[in-house]
Amino acid sequence: MTKAIEQQLIENISIILKKALTADATLADLREKKKASFKAVFTADSAFSSSADTFQPYVEEVADDLLKWQENNDQALLITLVKKIEQLFTVLANFEQSYN
Repeated sequence: MTKAIEQQLIENISIILKKALTADATLADLREKKKASFKAVFTADSAFSSSADTFQPYVEEVADDLLKWQENNDQALLITLVKKIEQLFTVLANFEQSYN
């Protein structure tokens, strides 16, 4: 079961990474046009400890969490990891809808 969960997490993070790269390129374009002046993608009360105005640091945090979970299979970490992945998927989907 753990291997199936691990594989699904890796697939989801891979999808998020591709979407994040596209979104970050769009954000860079919007900043050039002075249309994106926010300080962080997620609010301080999100599950993330990162705070950035691009998606890449959040993807890195999720990837780091995956590595930690692979080392110890901690259930609490897995729950947090899944929540972060869900948040990224939601925000990236909303972003794509807004700017595509």
